[in-house]
Amino acid sequence: MAVDSTNPEYRKALPKWLLVRDCDEGSSAIKSRSKGSEGALTGLAGTAYLPPPNATDGSTDNKLRYQAYVERASFVNFTSHTKEGMTGMVFRKPSIVELDSNIEYMIENANGDGLSVDQMIKDAAGEALMVGRYGLLVDYPAAPLGLTNADVKAMNLRANILPYPAESIINWRTTSVGGIKKLSLLVLQEPTLKPSDDGFEYEECMYHRVLKLENGVYVQNLYDENNEIINYAQGDTDGDGIEDYDVNIYPRKADGSLWDEIPFAFIGSVNNDETVDKAPLYDIAEINVSHYRNSADYEESSFLVGQPTPAFSGLTQSWVDQNMSGGVAFGSRSAILLPENGNAMLLQAGENQMPLKGMEIKEDQMVKIGTRIIQDQSGIETAEAAKIRFAGQNSKLGSIILNVENSFVDCFKWAMEFMGGTVEPRVKINKEFYETSIDPQILMANIQLMDRGVIGKSDLRELMRKSNLIESDRTDEMLDEEVSSDDIFFDNTVEPIVNIDE
Repeated sequence: MAVDSTNPEYRKALPKWLLVRDCDEGSSAIKSRSKGSEGALTGLAGTAYLPPPNATDGSTDNKLRYQAYVERASFVNFTSHTKEGMTGMVFRKPSIVELDSNIEYMIENANGDGLSVDQMIKDAAGEALMVGRYGLLVDYPAAPLGLTNADVKAMNLRANILPYPAESIINWRTTSVGGIKKLSLLVLQEPTLKPSDDGFEYEECMYHRVLKLENGVYVQNLYDENNEIINYAQGDTDGDGIEDYDVNIYPRKADGSLWDEIPFAFIGSVNNDETVDKAPLYDIAEINVSHYRNSADYEESSFLVGQPTPAFSGLTQSWVDQNMSGGVAFGSRSAILLPENGNAMLLQAGENQMPLKGMEIKEDQMVKIGTRIIQDQSGIETAEAAKIRFAGQNSKLGSIILNVENSFVDCFKWAMEFMGGTVEPRVKINKEFYETSIDPQILMANIQLMDRGVIGKSDLRELMRKSNLIESDRTDEMLDEEVSSDDIFFDNTVEPIVNIDE
């Protein structure tokens, strides 16, 4: 089996992922996607999503007509706007990430290339929402054995979290070890740019990183664009003073021990196991493409029969040759002379309602599936009614965000296995997707409960944070300090000074 072999689940899900990604990218991707040799009109862009009206006609005229058919069609990007709207609902409040001091650097630089944890979390949530799959690998640079802490700091060796989109996770396998299911094989595609001999141009190559358990030990291999395994310098492992090379890379923990698991976390739309979950935005993307096809038919109909056409009756050929040989001019400043019993009129087709009606139906379907941001609300809707109406959507979105939280916590724990540390990582992503308000009577009732010692001040403040009466990032300690500071200026024991100028 070749290293670039793919899992059956991967092959089944890939077309759906491509559809969602093309819709997310927008009109340029939708109109340029071609079926290639499988298309009805080979070489014409857009046939994957917009079949030619007359596919059996391979003439040049028909190809040109199809190109115009594609250009007139309008792709309204409901899919991308839905993703942006939903992620905006999540990240309208900042995420909270608390890490051990040994891995605090990840807050600003999680992947080694300057990508912050906050941005990585947003990317992961967006990917899981679109295609229902994402991956995070905790990795450590290859280094000689026996390095001291000072050596590690001097060489700036750090564990990193490397993100992989669904399309890059091409193969996997699990094994039961002691009754526990473990990931035993994972193959990751890594697009690589190799500089040319002159140093000015680049060649696009596809490398493959293989992660596997061999005899219960985690091992890495890297394959080049020719699917040939790469040898890596391992240092002088046998003490003979000669650099040793090996095809295997054995990542080690902070204490020098080998790993008995692959530190890779899946993020799914349902759960975080290795199986492929459903792409949450696929149904919307599919309807979005169908809406695009209706638009093409509507625009084609408008173009062909939408313009008024003059029609004349009661004319003889001699009259036409004598008076209309140079054509007919229209407008209020022009006059058309007609013979006796002659008549003129404008022919114009009525509005074609079928494609337009199809577009309206599909817009309504997308709204019902989850695209609330494209819905045209008529009348006033209460916040509570909106919550009920989108309960299913919230449940799906909340499940995805919880999966993202759990995977990042696992990654931070693995990072501490590389870097050391004892503080339990904490990741909290906003799950309150709507602006909330509180009934004044409920607020007063909670204040009374606090005064009577039934609840604490922190409980009341947490309620106020959820109701946006207190900013979410203002801690109890900050509030206590401000209140204490305010007491200095508002001390009721000090007599006020009144100065009346008589």
